Amino acid sequence: MQKIITKYLEGKATELEQTKLLQWLRIKKNNLDFHRFSLVWKNSLDENQFPGDSEKSWNKIQTQLLQKSFKGWQKSRKIYQFFKVAAILFFVISIGSLAYFFVNQKESLPEYYTSVVAENGQISKVELPDGSMVWLNSGSEITYSNFFASNNRNITLSGEAYFHVTKNKKIPLVVCSDDLQVRVLGTKFNVSAYPDSKKIDIVLEEGLVELLNCKVESFLCQLKPGELAVFDKTNSNLVISEVNTSKFTSWKEGLINIYDQSLEELTKRLEIRYNQKFEFTKDVKDFRYTFTIKNESLDEILILMEKITPIKAVQKKDTISFKLDKNKIKITGE
Repeated sequence: MQKIITKYLEGKATELEQTKLLQWLRIKKNNLDFHRFSLVWKNSLDENQFPGDSEKSWNKIQTQLLQKSFKGWQKSRKIYQFFKVAAILFFVISIGSLAYFFVNQKESLPEYYTSVVAENGQISKVELPDGSMVWLNSGSEITYSNFFASNNRNITLSGEAYFHVTKNKKIPLVVCSDDLQVRVLGTKFNVSAYPDSKKIDIVLEEGLVELLNCKVESFLCQLKPGELAVFDKTNSNLVISEVNTSKFTSWKEGLINIYDQSLEELTKRLEIRYNQKFEFTKDVKDFRYTFTIKNESLDEILILMEKITPIKAVQKKDTISFKLDKNKIKITGE
């Protein structure tokens, strides 16, 4: 395949060879190999020796790859296009992940990002290019660049993820969520940063992490193993406490520990776990619960909640509604 790539970059590839190259590039792992080889090829040429048709070929291949790939995927995938200056951004959605490429007419090396998504009701596990492992909770997403592990280890997180980070003293791993950065060299920690939540929770199991406020570019603190940091997104306040970390990380084994949580807080976790919408009346939203969810079905959880507190769960189309069960209150009062 290197011969075909070289011929393409030199503007000498036949139409059949171009087709083979495009088919080869539709395999996700081949994209990085192609861009690495292309970078080496172009850097090996002196600017004065750079063939004119090679420069045109380099721009041509990027344009053709984008256009032909877009046409091929457009029939079965949802594609988003954005234009900025001379760049083209496109998304390729594949098996719960998507890659999007930035191609600038002035820059020969495109940068693309891989995004891994765990749909509601699912837990995903992914190995990063540096060997680090990430568990994604339901309704979560991480995004990282093709330059990950070469000149940075930056990750954007939306939702909840558990990280087992490979040590690299030269390149720290940085997790960005809203206005908070978590910076580590090698460690095990959990970050919960759902967009609709007013807070971000960071729990450290092993190693050392630094927390930074991106908005004011200031250092917040260092966490030690066994500590929980709760960052308030509304006022940037940070509260640190010692906790049993397993209560915050057991979700990756399929366990959810509910400890003294209100019905309002509990339903948010149930929505993520079971991909189910909930609503409730004001007179029941502050009822509190403590229990552990393992392999129980949602129906079993609802029955348990009805036993713990005087509520009634009623299915209304695609939403489960919680309301006060007055009959239980009467029985309790007798």
